[in-house]
Order: sequence, then structure tokens, then C-alpha cells
Amino acid sequence: MNVANHPFDAETVMAYFDGELAPAEAANIAAHLQSCPDCAKLAADFSSISASLAKWQVGNFRPREEHFAVSAKRVERKNNRPHLGALVWAAGIGAACLLLAAIFIPNLIKSKMAANESSTVGSLRTLNTATIAYTTEHGHLPLTLQSLEGEIDATLASGTKSGYRYIYQPYGNRYIISAEPVEPSKTGSRSFSTDETGIILANGKPLGGYFSDDYSKLQGKEMAEKAIRPVSPVPMIARTVELSITVQNFPAARSTLDALLIRHHGYAAQLTISGDPSSRGSLQASLRIPVSELASALSELKALGRVERESQSGEEVTMQHADLAARISNARETELRLKEILRTRTGKVSDVLAVEQQVSQTRGEIERMEAELQALETRVDFATLSLNLITESKERISELSPSAATRLHNALVSGYTDARETVIDLAVWLLSSGPQILFWLLVLVAPGFWIWRRWRIHYTRITAA
Repeated sequence: MNVANHPFDAETVMAYFDGELAPAEAANIAAHLQSCPDCAKLAADFSSISASLAKWQVGNFRPREEHFAVSAKRVERKNNRPHLGALVWAAGIGAACLLLAAIFIPNLIKSKMAANESSTVGSLRTLNTATIAYTTEHGHLPLTLQSLEGEIDATLASGTKSGYRYIYQPYGNRYIISAEPVEPSKTGSRSFSTDETGIILANGKPLGGYFSDDYSKLQGKEMAEKAIRPVSPVPMIARTVELSITVQNFPAARSTLDALLIRHHGYAAQLTISGDPSSRGSLQASLRIPVSELASALSELKALGRVERESQSGEEVTMQHADLAARISNARETELRLKEILRTRTGKVSDVLAVEQQVSQTRGEIERMEAELQALETRVDFATLSLNLITESKERISELSPSAATRLHNALVSGYTDARETVIDLAVWLLSSGPQILFWLLVLVAPGFWIWRRWRIHYTRITAA
């Protein structure tokens, strides 16, 4: 307080509330407090502090001036040590502050968590409204939260607000928004989520007061199942078409097919061309065409030539999609619980490793199911068209046979080639088989020749006799 502007300083006002002033001086201060707003505010602060301190009793000790009055010799003899009463007084004030902190800090944390959760629920409702507005304006779901920055505030679009982290995941014409506490048990104790139905779930269960009247009429397990597994009012159909067309001009049909895919926002998942693509080629392709443009694309394809075969079929995958979405939601809740166990567990290392392995397995299952869900929604959004283009067959006049001289020349060349190959083959056979033939001749013919000579000599002698 500025003494130049006020006749009494802060210490005098404090002494007035402690009852340490003379009656006349106390009356002057009381009159001044009624006319001065600044001093009145200071007096109110002192009064609040005095009231708080008056609630705490520290034994029967009452400090007096004589307890703190120390002679110079006593101070010198005790080497400037503080008085025992002052230490007790300071210890009492410290204990009071610690008790106040122990009482109020947990309550403040709980209040902060409750405020964060309430803000998160409101943010999810805001995101649902902004997503609907964006879809109505652009004709498709937003790709990320940043796409909604024109509809929501920049803090929420960044993905983190009021102690919660927001995760937006689009699936075809559906989406899921999850909100998880940045620091569990500090910024929030529950996880929230919502989808295109507008229902807000807290830890996988519908949040009371935040879902529609239709769901409020349900009871118990039926309510939870219907909230977790919203059934689409429009059946989800995976369409398949097979088309075989005979064309007269294959190159023109090929160019028209490429332009058709670009015009109708489709693509070729597989394409094979055989034969001569400049004249009599054939084409087999598996095309993906958006369902909304399938009818017009079929009309243009049929105009390419003569339709030889056409087949259309549809498979309803509504319940399959709902089942996958529910399994993904349950797996995410399991993953959150496992992470919480892993965060708070202080047991054996083997137990911690087992929990980490379970978390890894759960994450792998979630990613696999999300891939299945994405593939299923792609089948619904894009029809599968199996196309077979065949060029119309026309017989051609064969070329004239070669002249006689050419035929004779070719025959002479062929004969020479055959003779040369025969000589070469014979030489190769002799070189490879000759040693074996000579060996068997020596083994078999030599004894026979010796026997024949002996018999010849013996026969000559008998004849001569």
C-alpha cells in the first residue's frame, strides 16, 4: 500500500484485525476502511486469511512478545539459533499448508478430469455436426480432421484438445472418431468414440443423455449391442458384372475403353492383351467402376460391338460389414485395457513381456480387420466388371506359292544340309562307339579264329591221310 495515498500502512491494518491497536486508533482505521475501496479490499483479504488460520489449532501454544525477545548476550551465547517457539510455530504453519494441499489437489485433479471429459463429449458432437456439413457440401467424407478446419476451431482440428487426443478414421461412406486421454488418470479416465450414427460411446458403452430416443427405448444388452453395431438403413451390395463383346476394330475399342475408365473414374485392376493389338487382338480385363456410374459405363461398353454374353450379380454384405466394425471396436477396447495394465504393472519381467506380446497380437488383429473392412467397402463402392473383347474373325486370301526355281533351290539346300548332318552324326557315332566295338571284337572274334584254325589244320591232316 502506498503511504502517500493512504494514512495507514498494511501492517497497521493487519494489527487492527488482530486487535493490537488502541481504541482511538482502531476507530480511525474503521472509519477510513468505510471510505477507501482499496483499503477495504485489503482488509477483506486479511480477514479471509485470519479466518482460515483461526480454524487450525496447534496445541495450546500462544506466542508472546517475551518469547521472541532475546537479549544480545543470549543470541551471542546460542550462536544465533532460533527460539523453540518460533520453530513450533513454523512447523504448524507448514503442516497446515501440507494438509490443505493434500485435501484440495486431488479434488482439483478430479474436477479438471471431469471438465476435460465434458469438453471432449461436446467436441465429439461438434465433429459429428461438422462432418455432416462437410459431406453435404462436398459430396464425400473429409479425409482428415484438418479438412474440417473451416467448420471447427484450429485447436480441435490439430487433433489434441482439453487433454484428449482425437483420431479420425474414414471407411468408405462411414467414419469413426475416437478420443483418448493424453495422460490416463491425469487428463481423463474414460475413452470416448462416435460414428456416423451420432451416438457417443464411453468405454464402449452408450453415454447417457447423448444418444437418440430410439436407443433410449432399448434396455440392457440389446441397447449396448445396437449402439455398438449400427445397422445401415441402406443395404450394402457388392456388384459383379461379366461382359463379352465382339468388336470389328480392336485398336479403336482399346482407345475407347481407356477414355471410358477416365471419364467414369474407374480403373483396371488387371488387364491382358493377346494377339496382334494393331489388328486381331483380344483383351481380358477386370475393371473397377463406381456403382453410381455403372449403368452408363455398361451402355458405352455395349456400344463397342456385338454383346456375346452378359451376366450381373449382387452380394449383400451389410451384416458382414457391421460384424467387422463391431469386432474392430471391441479389439480397440481390449488394446486400451492392455496398455493400461502395461502402464501400471510392476510385477515380473515375464508378465510384462506377456502383456506386450498380447498388445502386439491385438494390434495385428485390428490392422488385419481394418484391411478387410476397407476391402469390403471398396467392393461395395466399386463394382467389379469382367470384360472380354474379341476381334471379329475374317478369313484372308493366302499368299501365292513360291516359284519352281525357288522350290528346287530350297530342296537342294535341304538335301545338302541333311547329308552333312548325316555324315556328322555318323562320325560322332563312330567316335563314341568305336572303342567299345573294337574291344568286343578282340574278346569274341580272336578265340573263335583260333578255334577255326585248329580245326582247319586237323581237317587237312585227316584228308591227307
